[in-house]
Amino acid sequence: MQPRRTLNLTSLAALTFFCVAGGAYGLEDAIGAGGPFVALLALLILPWLWSFPTALMTAELSSAMPEDGGYVVWVERAFGRFWGFQEGWLSWLCSFADNALYPVMFADYLAYLRGDMSSLERWLVGAAVIASVTWLNIRGTQLVGISSVIFTFLVLAPFAALVLLGAPQVDPSAWLARTGDVEWPLLLSVLLWNTSGWDNAGCCAGEVRNPSKTYPRAMAAALLLVMATYLLPVAVGVGADKSWSDWKEGYFPVVGARIGGEWLGTWLTIAALVSAAGLFNALLCTSSRVSYSMAARGTLPAPLARLHPRYATPWVAVLVNSVGVAALIPFSFQELVQVDMFLYALALILEFAALVRLRFKEPDMPRPYRIPFGTPGAVMISLPPVALCLLSMALANNPTKLVSIAGIGIGLIVYRLRR
Repeated sequence: MQPRRTLNLTSLAALTFFCVAGGAYGLEDAIGAGGPFVALLALLILPWLWSFPTALMTAELSSAMPEDGGYVVWVERAFGRFWGFQEGWLSWLCSFADNALYPVMFADYLAYLRGDMSSLERWLVGAAVIASVTWLNIRGTQLVGISSVIFTFLVLAPFAALVLLGAPQVDPSAWLARTGDVEWPLLLSVLLWNTSGWDNAGCCAGEVRNPSKTYPRAMAAALLLVMATYLLPVAVGVGADKSWSDWKEGYFPVVGARIGGEWLGTWLTIAALVSAAGLFNALLCTSSRVSYSMAARGTLPAPLARLHPRYATPWVAVLVNSVGVAALIPFSFQELVQVDMFLYALALILEFAALVRLRFKEPDMPRPYRIPFGTPGAVMISLPPVALCLLSMALANNPTKLVSIAGIGIGLIVYRLRR
């Protein structure tokens, strides 16, 4: 039995949108850290140095190797079994921290609507989200894709209202405002985190219809959608609400209430709940394919490669990922983001190395989509994201580095035992 190819162009583009963005939520800390001018300038420049190269890499390698597992397949083919395992292990660890962010976000935004919750209530709310999304994922990628399309419309609608109602209230001079010292580590980590995740879309390549054509088109559509979703609400928000030092996670509903009234603030809060569920839905789908692919290659326990007899989904891998995420709900948003980005940066460096290595190792490999300008083009687009990865890792605090190194060490032990 093999997973079924049920994802089309629309559902893959929506899935990718939630792998990366899920709305402008989470960008508020960038305004507080850098002010309007620096944050907007970074949002204009960063996608071309970070998002665009990663989307192109995903389009080329997913269309060339349309298998579940994505970057595990790419790195193993380029560098062999050991490095393929390391890529998968880093990404799998990263996915636990990353996926746990969204049940935490869901509980945070729900607290805005109903008031403070105890630790037990927060965990129960997060566990309910995990259980619901797990059920969707076990039922199949077609349902995940359809739900992602619906979630996209539900999330974008209040932001469209914010932009339309707020545009007449914008003071364009606010876009050039600076707020003093820039908190570069916070600003960089927030922006990189909010514009990462393009490569996750490649993890379900074995379940995409006509991947050679679907991937390049889906990456292009998702890239344009993400850029518009980020730039327009932030530009309108900072131009209409000048309390920039107050901007922090969860501030968009406050901006909406000031621009359009309490109804818009409440609508944005409800959409934030949908966004958190949609992000977890998409990332549980892609991350479970990593452990499934590794188990199919014999580097993780075989039960993780089991497919559901009715839905042909890696249901054991989905359940294991969900249980791991539930265990991380008590951790803070900031702690999870820092560990997530450190591990992600290491894994992304390996992926770009695989992109370049395969151009030399297998120049004749069929590539339905190729990054323009040959091998020099592949090398050139790899340099900016790799440099940003190294910078992000250098700026990480010591606890983050220690936790990440410990995770890598455990991976080496697991690989040795599996051999």
